[in-house]
Amino acid sequence: MQKIISVLCLSFLLAVPVWAQQQTQQEDNDDIDLFNLSLEELLDIKVYDDRFMLYGFINANVEKVLNVPSVNGEGQTVTESEPVAWSPVQNFHLYGSGNLTSNIGVFFNLAYNDGAIEVREAYGNFKFGNSTAWQLRVGQMYRRFGLYNEKLDQIPTFVGIEPPELFDTDHLFLTRTTNLMLHGERLFSQGKFLYALSSGQSEGGSAKDNIPLGWDFRYQSDQNGIIIGTSGYASSINGQTVTSTTNFGDGPSRGGVLPWMQADQFNVLGGFIEKRISKILIQTAYWRASHQGIRNPDNVLAIIRDAGINQNQRVNFLGENTLIPNDELTPNDVIAEANYVTSTFYTRISYNIQTNAGQFVPYFFYDQLSNPETIASKTFGGDNEAGIADDGRFSKISLGVVYRPINKVAIKLDMSSHSQEFNGEQISYPEVRLDFSFGFDAFGGIE
Repeated sequence: MQKIISVLCLSFLLAVPVWAQQQTQQEDNDDIDLFNLSLEELLDIKVYDDRFMLYGFINANVEKVLNVPSVNGEGQTVTESEPVAWSPVQNFHLYGSGNLTSNIGVFFNLAYNDGAIEVREAYGNFKFGNSTAWQLRVGQMYRRFGLYNEKLDQIPTFVGIEPPELFDTDHLFLTRTTNLMLHGERLFSQGKFLYALSSGQSEGGSAKDNIPLGWDFRYQSDQNGIIIGTSGYASSINGQTVTSTTNFGDGPSRGGVLPWMQADQFNVLGGFIEKRISKILIQTAYWRASHQGIRNPDNVLAIIRDAGINQNQRVNFLGENTLIPNDELTPNDVIAEANYVTSTFYTRISYNIQTNAGQFVPYFFYDQLSNPETIASKTFGGDNEAGIADDGRFSKISLGVVYRPINKVAIKLDMSSHSQEFNGEQISYPEVRLDFSFGFDAFGGIE
């Protein structure tokens, strides 16, 4: 199967440039900067235009994970490759935007997910006065956080296939969306300062007197090719605890609180920088989340008995009660207090190559993540990455290329290698991914 996938990928990549040369007669990429745009910029659409605009993208994806480690009944490390995962419709998004008045705009983002249409974003934007310094969004929206959160749904636009580990849906550091955002920008001679303050429903649903707060402050200069800033989040600014967005046993959390927690209070803080040097784009960021949680003892006992945890995780949950047999454990044997820190760091480097056959962007990514509280089993809320490591840490190196035969089409091929300490030894396992995405402007706008 590996040989078949390799031959198919190679044949495709050799054949596409021939087709692309014909397409570039109709659409020339040479004068279009396709390096790291928003979907609106890619499709040459002005958000909050006088017209109501409909646009979006579709993408398909195939993935193969090789040599995934596990422990057999004799305590030895064994590996097994997973089946090829085909996603003929990995994502389908339809966006709509327009102006109701010169100061009031609307925006929505509909997504096809698991056979159903869901609303990812739907909000109104109010601009106070004639400048962009004071604006307010109300509804559901992606919070402004780092370099990627607002654009992760726009797969044709950014370099790579996988998001930074901070935004991997199996181990999110916080919820991606918010409900109220005060934002704006201040122009300077060579750049602009942007700010965003956000709040809304807390993790786990509505809670009395619980007020979360998110923030993002950044300086951006297109002239100097730099973005530098900091983002943060407090689960409650008035001392209240929150619960998980996901019920225990229903999979990973969609926020920062793990499903086996009875309550948690956490803060996320980090910084990021993006620098463009000629045709090279460098991005790097660091994030840290500090948790003060209380475990649900019954949930933890279910994990210990049925989730196949490793010895370090057992010690984390039970402490000095580790040697008690599973069938003799009681809720009183579980360590309820869970104060821990998760962290992640990434560096991404890409290079822009324009040719007569289209644009090529080779890239190198390095990601690492540490989460001493998580487990492997996704059913119980783990992530199958940091959770399989002995110490809750892993790193990932990715090499790949984005090929855009025309500006609305992105074909991405990459390979990643996970590395972690597993069953007392340092091991790694690879993944291979191929992604096709197509952006479109529906009807060219509706008057």
